Amino acid sequence: MHLQTLNLLNALTVLIVEDDEIARATIKQDIKPYCKVFYEAGDGLYGLQLFKEHQIDVIVTDIHMPEINGFDMIEEILKLKPEQLFIVMTSYDSDQNLIHSMKDGACSFLRKPLDMEELQTALVMTLGRIKYTTKTLSSDVHIDYQKEIIYRNDEPIFLSHKCNKIFWLLCYNIGRLVSYDMCENYVYNGECVNKSTLYNEILRIKKQLSTLDIENIPKEGYILRVTPVS
Repeated sequence: MHLQTLNLLNALTVLIVEDDEIARATIKQDIKPYCKVFYEAGDGLYGLQLFKEHQIDVIVTDIHMPEINGFDMIEEILKLKPEQLFIVMTSYDSDQNLIHSMKDGACSFLRKPLDMEELQTALVMTLGRIKYTTKTLSSDVHIDYQKEIIYRNDEPIFLSHKCNKIFWLLCYNIGRLVSYDMCENYVYNGECVNKSTLYNEILRIKKQLSTLDIENIPKEGYILRVTPVS
């Protein structure tokens, strides 16, 4: 692939999830030099952990891995971030139908053994599917999805670590219920958290971003609602 085309990848943060060390090293050698940020995991469980800890544009994953397999990892991630993009690698013919059944068209498919130029091309193609636009959430708050920056009256706003993760989980799921379980999974790494703790974090978000419409659904969770600003 032409170097000028490869340099387009410097806009991407990429996570590689592959249990074969040689295959992972080969991908790292041919992909990492061109990416903005590159992460790697040797199984689906660590891949899921890295997703929760970092903003990831594209996840490149194998299917058959220890701990949790690629399909289970994908399903867990899509529960939290329905528009997350994946490139799925497998050598098993039977996996293709399952991949095509994944919701929201989040997956593209590559056959193993992997051709590095095909992977590079697939990554370049994802650029057109990433949200680079801003979205207005209220009269004075808008966000940049790709950079994950919050603006109030056009000035960047910085939340505490947990508030920031809760806020972006709500933004990934605008108009949809973000359950208490989703918050525990994404924000607190699966740890059981008292609902009052989460309520206090929501109050902190509202204190900094008072015009946001975050609705509490009793015994279920929260919904970030966005209405057109006149």
